[in-house]
Amino acid sequence: MQKKAMTLSDLAKIVGVSESTVSRALNNSNLISEKTRLHIQAKAKEYDFRINTTARSLRLQKSNTIAVVLLIGSQEDQSVSDPFILSILGVIADELTSRGYDMLLGTHRGSGSDWLTHYFDSQRADGVIVFGQGDNEAEFARQLSTSKPVVVWGAPSPTQSYATVGTDCILGGKLATEHLLQQGCRHIAFVGHMSYEISLRYQGYCLAMTQAGLTPQEAIDAHFTYKGGFEAAQALVAGGKTEFDGIFAASDGIALGMIRAFAEQQLRVPEDIAIVGYDDIPVAAFMQPTLSSIRQDTREGGLQLVDTLFKLINKQSVASTLLETRLLVRDSSRKQP
Repeated sequence: MQKKAMTLSDLAKIVGVSESTVSRALNNSNLISEKTRLHIQAKAKEYDFRINTTARSLRLQKSNTIAVVLLIGSQEDQSVSDPFILSILGVIADELTSRGYDMLLGTHRGSGSDWLTHYFDSQRADGVIVFGQGDNEAEFARQLSTSKPVVVWGAPSPTQSYATVGTDCILGGKLATEHLLQQGCRHIAFVGHMSYEISLRYQGYCLAMTQAGLTPQEAIDAHFTYKGGFEAAQALVAGGKTEFDGIFAASDGIALGMIRAFAEQQLRVPEDIAIVGYDDIPVAAFMQPTLSSIRQDTREGGLQLVDTLFKLINKQSVASTLLETRLLVRDSSRKQP
C-alpha cells in the first residue's frame, strides 16, 4: 500500500506552528525569524516534505513561471539556437532565477490568434516575453491588445498597445550606412529578410543613402542564418552583381555567412566589399576579419525585459525602453586607414 504523502498541515502539527508559518518558512520569507525558518526547513528535509507546486498554483492563481516565446515564420528564420537569442536568453534565465521564477521556453510558427492565450488560460505562465514581431505590425499589435502582462523584444511602433525593449532600428540602419559611405562606399546593398523590425533598419539605410545623394537599392532577401547570408552572397556573385562595394547586413549571422561566401569567390573584405552587421554577437570580435556591427546590449536588454514584465505583473505603469544604439567599427568595414 502506497504511503500517504505528508501535507502542509501534517508538517505544521509536527513543528507546532501554523500552516501559514510553515509556508512562509519554506518560501524563505523574512517575516519568519531565521531560527524558526531554519528549524522548519530542517524538519521538512527530515520528513522529505515537498510543496505541491501544482496545487499551490491553482490556489494562488500563480505559476511562478515566465514564458519566453519566439515567433518564427519558417525553419529559416531566427531560431533559439541563434547566438544573439541564446545570449539574451541566458540573461533572462539568470534574472528570473534570482527572483524565484522558472523560465518556460517555447516557439510558435506564425502569429496565430491563440498562441498567447495558450499560456495564460492554462495558467502555464504569469507573464510572457516575446521575440519576433512578424511582418504585419498592425496584426501583431491587435493580437497583443490584452491586459495580460506581455513585453516584446523589438522596435516600438506609434500604434502599439504593448511595451517593447530594443534598439532604435532606424538610427542603427542610418549609422551603419553612413559609416560605409564615410569609408568611400557608393554602391551599398541592404541584405535581410523583411519583418517590421528589419523594415525599420532598411528605412535607416534608405535615409542615409538619400541624404548622400545616392539611390537606395531594393533590399536583398536573406534569412537570419549563416546559411542565409552565404546563399545571398553566392547569388550576388552568380548574378554578376559584384559592383557592390559595401553591404549592410540586417544581422551578424547574415554578415558572417556572406564573408565566408565572398572569401570562396576570392573577394576580399573589406578591400573589395566592406560589411557591417547588426547585433554584435560575441563571436563578431573574434572572426577574421573582425565584424563591424550595430550593438544590441543583451545584458541590459534581458534585464529590462524582465524588469518591465514584473512591473506589469504588479500592475505598475511601464514605458517602452530604447537601448543605446551604437556602431562598433572593426576590420570588416575599415576601408580607409
